[in-house]
Amino acid sequence: MIGSVLLITIALAQNPRDIQQGKQLFEGLCADCHGFEGTGGRGPNLNRPTLTRAQDDDALRAIIRDGLPDRGMPRVRRTTDNEQRQLMVYVRSLGRAAASTRSGGDPQKGSAVYQRSGCASCHIIKGEGGTVGPELSTIGIQRGPDYLRQALLDPGAALPHGTLQVPSRNLDEFLPVRVVTRDGKEIRGARVNEDTFTIQLRDSNNELHSFRKADLRQLEKEFGKSAMPSFKDRLSAADVTDLVTYLSSLGGAK
Repeated sequence: MIGSVLLITIALAQNPRDIQQGKQLFEGLCADCHGFEGTGGRGPNLNRPTLTRAQDDDALRAIIRDGLPDRGMPRVRRTTDNEQRQLMVYVRSLGRAAASTRSGGDPQKGSAVYQRSGCASCHIIKGEGGTVGPELSTIGIQRGPDYLRQALLDPGAALPHGTLQVPSRNLDEFLPVRVVTRDGKEIRGARVNEDTFTIQLRDSNNELHSFRKADLRQLEKEFGKSAMPSFKDRLSAADVTDLVTYLSSLGGAK
């Protein structure tokens, strides 16, 4: 009991060496799900001062040690008590770094930018919007501000991952696809699902199309690309900052 209390107390006393060691452990054990520097992936963004399920160090250690089976998170295997402490130190440092590097944008102005830029035609927030792109209702706890900014300015470098449910979980999500039917009709859209014989797409008008592959003249999958346009030359730097701040506020992120 004394040893456990001591470990938790030490976890609060962070130092640069512990943070660096924790970062190395994180990149090897956690980044595949939680993203580089905790920016989010299949697992949630960890760049927040308060983690909903790990508001104190006891809870964070328990999650690292035991996982969250109901949320699909496995326990971190083969780690010593000291390594678990270093992971905790690094994860806590992410929240403090995020708090000290807030963009300072205006979420209300960002909401207005979101509406006038046509984002709602492809994305849903709280039940309103299109379904061509990922739902953004809780994007603030799934992705960090740096990831969101990159997704706006260079969408192909920040492709969606871990946003869809079965059966699309094991496919590249929202993959841009171009098909040409036997009669020469061309349709472009984001892949919704695919199996050996068929493929389903959703076009920019939110219309769903299903094809038998044998009936197509051409089928092109644009891996590594995004159907989302870049806003690099469409929005001012201030508008981008406000939009990132607004998106970061969604889903309870502080």
